[in-house]
Amino acid sequence: MNRPPVFVGIVGWKNSGKTTLVERLVPLLSSRGLKVMTVKHTHHDLGPPTGSTDGERHARAGALKAFVIAPDAWEISGHRQLGPPPTLAELSPHVADADLVIVEGFKSAPIPKIELRRLNTQTREPLAATDSRIAAVAADYEADAGELPLFALDDAEAIAAFIAGFA
Repeated sequence: MNRPPVFVGIVGWKNSGKTTLVERLVPLLSSRGLKVMTVKHTHHDLGPPTGSTDGERHARAGALKAFVIAPDAWEISGHRQLGPPPTLAELSPHVADADLVIVEGFKSAPIPKIELRRLNTQTREPLAATDSRIAAVAADYEADAGELPLFALDDAEAIAAFIAGFA
């Protein structure tokens, strides 16, 4: 019997490098034999495909399915879906074939998350201070991660190995 996929979040403030890291993680995790899907949370309305939307970037990276959840709409791999956007829990039937679902955004989701910190973001308030589900921190500077594992933000290999431990 197949077990349900593991959800792991990539969270951080705006412009912390979430999409870029997801793009790097998907092929690394796929090369480990994991079936990877992605979910992107956006506060913006869904627009037409441009070749550079975050969902398209996830798909090009090799995600088996790339979900984008907006306030009033949602899509799977660029195809608009009917009905209101689902919660992460309601995505279960759509991700049943995955081993791992990388979730970009959804800061308050009840899943293990890796917090990204960038020196040049407008907000540098640590999320881990108020979220016990933060499992690690990845930063582009010598951040204080407390007792959590700390990765260099550009060390996608190490982050992928950490995530593979969940899956």
